[in-house]
Amino acid sequence: MKTRKQIVLLLLLFMVKCVNIAWGNTNSRHKEPVQLPTADPRPSWVSMHIGPGYQFNAGDWSARYRSNAFLHAGAEYQHQEKWLLGFDYMPYFSGNVRKDSMYGAMVGPSNYLFDINGNPAIIRTYLRGFNLSAVGGKIFPIRQSTSKNPRTLSFIAMGGMGFHEHYTKFEFDKGRLPQLEGLYETGHDNYRRGFSLSQQFRLQYMNTETLSFTLGIHLMQSFTQNMRDWDMGTNRIPDRSQFDFTIGFNGGLIIPVNIGNSNGLKDADYLE
Repeated sequence: MKTRKQIVLLLLLFMVKCVNIAWGNTNSRHKEPVQLPTADPRPSWVSMHIGPGYQFNAGDWSARYRSNAFLHAGAEYQHQEKWLLGFDYMPYFSGNVRKDSMYGAMVGPSNYLFDINGNPAIIRTYLRGFNLSAVGGKIFPIRQSTSKNPRTLSFIAMGGMGFHEHYTKFEFDKGRLPQLEGLYETGHDNYRRGFSLSQQFRLQYMNTETLSFTLGIHLMQSFTQNMRDWDMGTNRIPDRSQFDFTIGFNGGLIIPVNIGNSNGLKDADYLE
């Protein structure tokens, strides 16, 4: 009899234990799932940049402009160090203009143009023009940033399509050199414009606590049309189509504006 009571008591204890285990498992199903830590998202930027550059020209336009300086300005939206979209504007500047065949038969053996007083005219020539392109590209982070530490170093590969134009600007004493005034000036300026393609490869450092800057190399190919009906330097109809090519180097400062405050940080936290 005593043995039976012990067996019954053990069975009751075992059943209570099983009920407790089952109840605990049921409650655990209703608990909130464990939230695993997620990766800290990288910030997105609006990047505005400006700086100088220098390029070496090839193709047809190198016959008159071997090289030139330019100002490289633009802005891009850079999404979490993955890709970017924006625009570039590059006005050209140069006093290095080749004058071979520019004035044609107006110059004699002395290679001078003479003003109305019979004196050799002082004529300054400059390259003027610009390239305006819409650009897009891929960002390859070298040093990745976070929303709490947005300093970053990246390599960027970009391509673009746009508009390219150039012409020769003349400076002289107005009213003393009728050979280059009015219609005659446009007959010698070789004004061309057309569609362009561009490629850029640059290194970009972002640091809102000190300086942000960029260094890069760019290439440009353009198919231009002459916008003048007559070339007075060669005294014939100018070649309509022309291929221009250039390779250049540029650098500049960046003004970064953070727009990806995903962790509740304010712009002031980045721009202190």
